[in-house]
Amino acid sequence: MNRQELSAIVLELLEKETGESYPSLEDSNSLRESLNLDSLDMAGLVLHIETRFGIAIETELLEHINTVGNLLDMLDKKIAAKAAKTAA
Repeated sequence: MNRQELSAIVLELLEKETGESYPSLEDSNSLRESLNLDSLDMAGLVLHIETRFGIAIETELLEHINTVGNLLDMLDKKIAAKAAKTAA
């Protein structure tokens, strides 16, 4: 899955969680300031992401996720690790 596809899925899940409509996601968008996500929105988004991709996101990782780009980078790594583990 490429980054653009991943971004589209995150956008879909974000809109599902918040009920808001976002024109697009840019890597530089701040989750809190640009997208107005509070901690409850983030928790819901993480649950949607974990369910959709079959991964677990540790709370410690979330402390360093401030932008859409940070979130996509972390998801890239988690999904790749899951794929590698499944292939092994």
